[in-house]
Amino acid sequence: MNKHLFRAVAALISCAGIAVAQESPFVRVTEPNDQTSRLEVAVRTLVPDENGPVVRLVGAVHIADPSFYEELQAWLDAHDLVLYEGVGGGHEPQPEPAEAAATLATDRRLRLIGMLAEQMHRDTGRYPTSSAQIVESFEGATRTFVASAFEDAWGNPVQLQVRDGFDAMSFGADGRPGGEGDDADRRFSKIQPHQVFKPEGAEAKGLQRDLADALGLAFQLDGIDYSHPHWRNSDLNVEQIRAALAGEPIPPKRKIGATEPAGDSQPAPAEERSGDRTDAEKAADMLFGALSGDSFLAKSMGFLVKLMGSSQQGRAMIKIVLSDTLCNADAILESQPGALGELMKVLTVDRNKQVVADLREVVEKEPGARSVAIFYGAGHFADLEKRICEELGYRYESTTWIPAITVDVKESGLSAEQVKSFRSMMRRTIEQQMKRGD
Repeated sequence: MNKHLFRAVAALISCAGIAVAQESPFVRVTEPNDQTSRLEVAVRTLVPDENGPVVRLVGAVHIADPSFYEELQAWLDAHDLVLYEGVGGGHEPQPEPAEAAATLATDRRLRLIGMLAEQMHRDTGRYPTSSAQIVESFEGATRTFVASAFEDAWGNPVQLQVRDGFDAMSFGADGRPGGEGDDADRRFSKIQPHQVFKPEGAEAKGLQRDLADALGLAFQLDGIDYSHPHWRNSDLNVEQIRAALAGEPIPPKRKIGATEPAGDSQPAPAEERSGDRTDAEKAADMLFGALSGDSFLAKSMGFLVKLMGSSQQGRAMIKIVLSDTLCNADAILESQPGALGELMKVLTVDRNKQVVADLREVVEKEPGARSVAIFYGAGHFADLEKRICEELGYRYESTTWIPAITVDVKESGLSAEQVKSFRSMMRRTIEQQMKRGD
């Protein structure tokens, strides 16, 4: 391995402040064989002790394989309601015609079936020929949820077909092949892909998007469609974040227009605020500036990212480090002393409180919502799951894992021994950094 390339990747990760992932119920790294490394993110099912919807914590990774976002979209859209993170606010939902409600609901169920079939093919090398082959791999509330997808919105069974590939189909309202309107056949293979909003100009810039582009990965805001009516922003907005960082009372949330993106947004410049600014606010400026690409650090890291992305070995090495670290960065930063720790408390704990408040309102006022997905960064879930269980009377039931980043070690030109050595070096480096922070 080129030692200069090795050192450059180490410098990039060190500058990014990413720490090595610990054993976690929310994210893990697996090695199906000595030639494959895979980051997997959890979908954790929580069930109520009494009344309320089934809740699933669906882990978000801001940079991942495009297939990860396709699978997430299928899981999320099949729920009655999705609560998602986004400090900048939410997209204005796109209206769906009432007369097409059954067709759209059926398409979402077909997408979920298709995604689960592709997962089975990836894991076993074969496609399912019956619903039972998919349904029986789950348990409890998730088994019930998946089984319900095999019935279309008109109550007819979904048909499976395995020939040159896999297909799932509904024969429409009349339950017979052919027809028009609601009676028309619906096929998984014919459903159009999601049209995802991709911001332009300043919103399109930033370290995370640069990293995704350099590694051949996708950025979350480019891979997920947030525009469905049953998707609901459940986060603090920029004004509330600013108040929390300043130690002021958090104001009520205001409606934010559709022009603001569904991802993290930089707070207003310092000159727009009067008075002294807290250390946490200054730390926030540095963090958001790095993510947006405005800071010298971000520009320097962007150069390194592009340099590493030009090498197949460099791309593989960065993916391996990201697979070990990315989802746990929030938890590690939150443990840091001083202003950075206070910042991460706001960005994690205070935002989780908003999610619990929104979920409580759903439980109390929306009995028609039988399933709710909470789509948030996996770093939030330890605190968030504890709050949901203790405050709303839920308990953990089961976990499903979705691959987020897969690295083919052999294709990259690395050996299994080189990967092991690289990971050991990074762990030692980060452990030393963490000891200095104690």
